[in-house]
Amino acid sequence: MTTQAKKRIQIQVDKDLANDTETVLNELGLTPTTAITMFYKRIVANGSLPFKLELTESEKATLHFLKQTEDTPVHKFQNSEEVQKWLEDED
Repeated sequence: MTTQAKKRIQIQVDKDLANDTETVLNELGLTPTTAITMFYKRIVANGSLPFKLELTESEKATLHFLKQTEDTPVHKFQNSEEVQKWLEDED
């Protein structure tokens, strides 16, 4: 039996995303290494990513909202007194 040579792959991922992903993988009985290996094998087998790259309806709506509100003036308050004063201002 021959052992295949291994290549170390290091990536940086958002900590919360990594933790959430590891929780799901654990529930599925998988390790991150196994999941990434499966992902790589599907890329090789398909000759492409194993999923469509597209925004969900929610992501599209959020993007549309952000575009529509990008010119909305923003007022930054330093404290609660400024908020109260702003709320009481009739202009």
